[in-house]
Amino acid sequence: MPTTEMVAMVAVVAALALGFINIVRLLGTLVLHRTIRKMAERDPEGAQSLVAQLAQPRAADGDDRLSTILVAIGIAMIVGSIVVGDPRWMHYAIAGALFPLIVGTALWLRQYMIERARRRASQQ
Repeated sequence: MPTTEMVAMVAVVAALALGFINIVRLLGTLVLHRTIRKMAERDPEGAQSLVAQLAQPRAADGDDRLSTILVAIGIAMIVGSIVVGDPRWMHYAIAGALFPLIVGTALWLRQYMIERARRRASQQ
């Protein structure tokens, strides 16, 4: 399989997977809105407390694990390309490893800044 076809197929599969994930999230939001609407019709005071509870910001759980996984994948890709030792493919592998490294590092930095802001707020 030529390289261009392989890249195109990976892009198509990634687009389909992301589209599926977003459709599932949209369906979840639809169910949530219908539930809130039904509750508002039956018990308006209970619906207000439910909406207030849903409006509270959620804790960012999983960002630290995702960033660690992305950085590990990027490092593994670089090490794997060095182990193979083929200079033609080493450039491609290192270039491909930059994306998870940069995104993982950005998530780590975001998590660090959130934690730092939380510590400063608790000290004041």
